[in-house]
Amino acid sequence: MKCSEFKECVCEIVDKRLPEEQTNELMQHAQVCPHCNFEFTSMQATKTIVGEKLHRQSVPSEVYYSIINATLDSADGSWFRKLFGFKLNPAIALVAFAFIAVGIYSMFVPQKRGMPEEANIISQSLKNYQAVISGSIKPQLISTEDAVRTFLAKEVGFDVNVPKMKGCSSCSGVLSDFNGIKLAHVVYKVDEKNIIYIYQASMDDAMDGSTIGLPEEAREELKRTDWYVRELTDKTTIVIWRYKNTLCSAVSGMDKDQMIALLTDKELK
Repeated sequence: MKCSEFKECVCEIVDKRLPEEQTNELMQHAQVCPHCNFEFTSMQATKTIVGEKLHRQSVPSEVYYSIINATLDSADGSWFRKLFGFKLNPAIALVAFAFIAVGIYSMFVPQKRGMPEEANIISQSLKNYQAVISGSIKPQLISTEDAVRTFLAKEVGFDVNVPKMKGCSSCSGVLSDFNGIKLAHVVYKVDEKNIIYIYQASMDDAMDGSTIGLPEEAREELKRTDWYVRELTDKTTIVIWRYKNTLCSAVSGMDKDQMIALLTDKELK
């Protein structure tokens, strides 16, 4: 097989538009020809990069082939040869064009980066709640609400919120550190079945988002109303709110109305 035959079909190979028998024959040539193998791997890499950056829309086959033919025709024109002194290889041209297009796209279109799961305050709160239930997180102090507040407040740079709850049988506190961010944790045993766990951090650290943070939906709702409440499918409720200069994130198996009533009963008086 001649290299020219492979080069004419390399786009179709990458896009898997050829019969399997023909593709195998062409790829056998690429395995022994370093030049054709380079063209194939370059095209394949380009398709991967473009696919990660842009959403592809299917077009009719006749449109696809008319574009390819027009590209090949223009590559054979005299302008490129006059300018650079040699004929432009269509496959290499497509690779170069794709890299340039992706580069321009990246410059002008903001790329959203997802928050690492371990830095997500909601994820941290839910995991810590499960750890409290399982006994993996053990209290450092079990006492009255005032004593727990005093214990936690000595070590953190924000106002610790330890509201007094009706019917609460115990209150405990835990201090921790996440990548240099000081955190306070309060756990209430409400009855034999329910506990309320409250994760607390500096509001500035939480809204800055560089070390810990919230999903965009929670951030926006918190900015508008100072509250964010969600009942999850496993019957767990998470309530996030602003308390002075502190972000509080409470988790419980209670319904949201009962939970909010307990959290705000004494705190707002």
